Amino acid sequence: MVRALPTVKRQLWRWIPSSLLVLLLAALALLTRGFTSFPSTYYMTGPSMAPSVGPGAWFLARSSSGLPARGDLVLVEHWIDDTLYHVLRRAVALSGDTVQMKSGVLLVNGTSPNWPARIVEPRAERILDGPIPGTIYNWGPVTVGPDSVFVLSDTRDMIGWPDSRFFGAVPRKRITARYLFSLRRGTAAMP
Repeated sequence: MVRALPTVKRQLWRWIPSSLLVLLLAALALLTRGFTSFPSTYYMTGPSMAPSVGPGAWFLARSSSGLPARGDLVLVEHWIDDTLYHVLRRAVALSGDTVQMKSGVLLVNGTSPNWPARIVEPRAERILDGPIPGTIYNWGPVTVGPDSVFVLSDTRDMIGWPDSRFFGAVPRKRITARYLFSLRRGTAAMP
């Protein structure tokens, strides 16, 4: 003989799936800013952001408005000829900040931040060919202009892909998204 659940327990049991659905929708609405900004998936093609994001990593980023915080990983629009690239870089200095590098050590407003960074080949020092005079390891000080962000790759001696040492501070409107988290870690970066 099967015993029927008391009426109160049966009614509570009916509310559990509905409550979970409401909580899931509320979390999704919060994550997507009211369903207006869904995260996008990106693929890291090279080692320029190692050790933070290695080559081959898949990650989520969400469109942003306003200036990022110092240390945020951001996606920057970068045009080469008629091709648009979204380049992942670290926002190291904001409007009014003074930024410089001495012997490969980054200084923001006179102090060295605690963000991951590396130099693979110290002898690779080269002269910068952009708006900032100096070499890739020794330049500045530079004061970041209004409504702009100074971005750098975490691998400081990457010449192939650009950062603010090569094209100057980035206007806020060219920062399209903020890194959220990695979906799949990349391969081990070059030593």
